[in-house]
Amino acid sequence: MIKPKKLWIHKPDFKGKIHVADNLPVSQLIAKILMNRGIKNPHDMISFLNPDYSGLHDSFLLKDMEMAVKRILNAIETNQRITIYGDYDVDGITSTSILFLFLKENNGNVDYYIPDRIEEGYGLNIEALKKIRNTGTDLVITVDTGIAAANEVEFAKKIGLDIIITDHHECQEKIPEAYAVIDPKQSKCNYPFKSLAGVGVAFKLIQALATALRIEESIWKYMEIVALGTVADVVPLIDENRIFVKKGFENIPNTWNVGLRALLKIAGYKTGVITTGLIGFGVAPRLNAAGRMGDAKRGIELFITENEERAIAIAEELNEENKNRQLMEQGIIEEAIELIERDLDMDKTRVIVIASKNWHHGVIGISASRIMEKYYRPTILMCIEDGVAKGSARSIEGFNIFEALSESSKFLTKFGGHEMASGLSMEEENIDNFRIFINQYANDKMDKKTLTPKLYLDEIINISDIDLGVISELEKMEPFGAGNPQPLFSFESTIYNTRPVGKENKHLKITFGDSNKHIDAIGFGFGNYIDRLSSGQRISTAVSLEKNEWNNTIKPQLYIRDLKSPKEEEIAFKNYISLYNSIKNLDGGNPEDTFNKTSKICYTIKENIPIRADFAALYRYLRLLESLNLNAVYLDTLIRECGKTINTNAFKILICMDIFMELDLLQYRFKDDRIIFKNLSNEKVHLEESKILQEIIKLSNIPKG
Repeated sequence: MIKPKKLWIHKPDFKGKIHVADNLPVSQLIAKILMNRGIKNPHDMISFLNPDYSGLHDSFLLKDMEMAVKRILNAIETNQRITIYGDYDVDGITSTSILFLFLKENNGNVDYYIPDRIEEGYGLNIEALKKIRNTGTDLVITVDTGIAAANEVEFAKKIGLDIIITDHHECQEKIPEAYAVIDPKQSKCNYPFKSLAGVGVAFKLIQALATALRIEESIWKYMEIVALGTVADVVPLIDENRIFVKKGFENIPNTWNVGLRALLKIAGYKTGVITTGLIGFGVAPRLNAAGRMGDAKRGIELFITENEERAIAIAEELNEENKNRQLMEQGIIEEAIELIERDLDMDKTRVIVIASKNWHHGVIGISASRIMEKYYRPTILMCIEDGVAKGSARSIEGFNIFEALSESSKFLTKFGGHEMASGLSMEEENIDNFRIFINQYANDKMDKKTLTPKLYLDEIINISDIDLGVISELEKMEPFGAGNPQPLFSFESTIYNTRPVGKENKHLKITFGDSNKHIDAIGFGFGNYIDRLSSGQRISTAVSLEKNEWNNTIKPQLYIRDLKSPKEEEIAFKNYISLYNSIKNLDGGNPEDTFNKTSKICYTIKENIPIRADFAALYRYLRLLESLNLNAVYLDTLIRECGKTINTNAFKILICMDIFMELDLLQYRFKDDRIIFKNLSNEKVHLEESKILQEIIKLSNIPKG
């Protein structure tokens, strides 16, 4: 039986619980997918498929927004110096860039500050605030950081700095007493959408300022950079985030920003639709390299420069940094795996916690994500320097890593983040006790299901359901990403043919259907399944639907995300195991006892095993009986009793079982196609059974002689 790599979760349960009305503005299939995602009325469906700026919420619904706007406008009017204090990742770089550009364009006396990842670490720090104050700054606006900086904000007030915090991370027990705190996750904030990225919160501040200045139409150009930061921070692409990304992606191919244009070029983009894959795996890592491997200010300079030559030079520099990052990341992953395999009992480990003095702090976040994906465990990697361990945490669905760190705070000197990703630091001496504590905490929060990667399937589809029109409708749901994953379907069909493809046959190509209608499917990384699949076999797959363009021809294609034996075979396999255990317990004895026990087994077969002339199922039965080494008396009784209680086809199969037991198939070779075999009772087996046996031998990969 082919087992799936992931747990398949059907949304809905495919039993018709969701009623799809006939008057919806989309097809039944798309309507069902949208309903699965909580979008249940026609108006919301239209809004989701056609996102528009009119769907944005009022920025002034964010707590403290009015205070922040008044303070910033006052700073602009009185020419007070404003410093934007950002983070060194893509979210922080994009947040800083758009706010800097907007304030500069509107006569702000503005500068920016990004802490050095190695020397200063994440967030506000006192030495940086001293430097900023010494430059003559009166107002600091944080972006993508600050919500955990209560002590630093208190210090800023003492030296005459006003602090406006804009952040999106989870709030800790104490909120900093800043001039204004804008974070939708505050308990007293009634903003209707809580899942903005840092760049989203920064844009809402820009939108509020533009509203006050009555220049709102001038701000939509920033949407391209907002989209980049939003995708890179892996926030849910729903509500306002969907509008940001959809509208930004529409404009990026013709972007006004010379830095973004240079970055796209170096990432290999030429023309065509912008996707979250291009941004997440092509553009964002190069921009991230600015802060991970060196000075993040290069990323901001890239977006704020108007000099095309300078932009190209920075983009090329970041491309080289990204190559270095990839090499360093691979080294960290290899050492991390070695430490895990050597030091951790993965059967008992719920949260992976490992540390090393050899790792670069700027790369451990990405490396933690890779380790999390490999072991499917929440993962914390830390680099140790001068007795202090600083690290990054990445989590899995169903386990809130921020809450786990909050519960473990007695071991930590600093932490912050959100449900799926966080940063932390601690004294080196606390690492072992922290590992024990957080695993004890996680043990109470997790079960086997939590530790199994999942696939969420929207609907069952058949080959007749799939055409280019359906795929075009699905494309209207783009961009896909966190919170709006690409729809996946359960697809079961008969294999027409298979073949391995790609370098070293790593990938799998399957054609489903028959000569009348068929569809191609590609499974990247599934090449090792080729020996377990054959023409005529039914298989269940989890797939996405996409267009395949080749030689000016466009046709539908399935992308295999997972595969397994059909449900019917799964049930049969469980019954095979039950049958195996029942037969295995027979301990011989006199013929009468054997007969009685055999009758019970035959009854079990009749009631529970859906025997049919299916060669794959038959072959499994034969292997099962062969492994038992049953004696001739028992086998003969079994065949006779099954012949009395089970249908004719099953009886024929059981006769072939008899033959299978008698012959040494590894030595057997066909002499011709019409061989007549004998069973133990010396009765001739008809040609039909002979053909069945030939199929069995084919399944056994026994060459024909």
